[in-house]
Amino acid sequence: MSIDYYGYRKKFAVLVPSTNTAVETEYHMMAPEGVVVATRGCVIPPFKVTNEKEFVEMVEAIGAATEQGLRDSLTCRPDHVIFGYSAETFWDGKDRSDREFHRYNNIAKDAGNCEITFGAQAILDALKCYPKARRIGVISPYMPVGDDNVVKFMQDIGYEVVRIKGHSSPGPVEIAHEPFGKTRALLDEVDGEDVDLILQAGTNMYFVELAAKLEKELNKPVLAINAVTFWHALRTQGIHDRVRGYGSLLEEHTHIPE
Repeated sequence: MSIDYYGYRKKFAVLVPSTNTAVETEYHMMAPEGVVVATRGCVIPPFKVTNEKEFVEMVEAIGAATEQGLRDSLTCRPDHVIFGYSAETFWDGKDRSDREFHRYNNIAKDAGNCEITFGAQAILDALKCYPKARRIGVISPYMPVGDDNVVKFMQDIGYEVVRIKGHSSPGPVEIAHEPFGKTRALLDEVDGEDVDLILQAGTNMYFVELAAKLEKELNKPVLAINAVTFWHALRTQGIHDRVRGYGSLLEEHTHIPE
């Protein structure tokens, strides 16, 4: 059997909204030797998002483009597919999230003989690595309606969201334009002694490097969604390398807890 020249350990297809730049960039930064990342887009317009209705329309557009995007991604014959977006995976709580995961996972198995990593389920597995963390602070690039859906999902899986703050970025492209200083200010608003762990949602929001620095500064876990999904894909595919520089999840947790 022939093996991908650079992806001799694993080949990941990564499904992202076509407006997204951060997932591809951060995954390439985190990838161990022998692992390749093949990015494929779910094509959506570069929406203008100035209110909650427009935010919901953007999320719905991503959902409508997902099945075709997944089938397109399978043409590179990946070992695994990572869904490089998060809002749509949280939407309307755990029951819907589980249904969507199984729907797409079945497509991947039937059409590509592989499985998927889905943002919401990856978070659930990642949080098992921090069993003492029950009270969560969340930051995102979302409008309030997006944040509300994150809260619903987190409550459904048994966690308390103490505080959540979003950038309300004016479009999916502009999420990647948010500077670290502004993101750090959001984190300061949600952090406190009553928060055990900080979680960042919104995959086009650059955060993996900042999260690693903040963990050391705050002395608590700070999880970036792109680190969470990439960690999940690596570990489910038998890659147990300690990936340094992008936070405790990738550096310290080499297996998914039972």
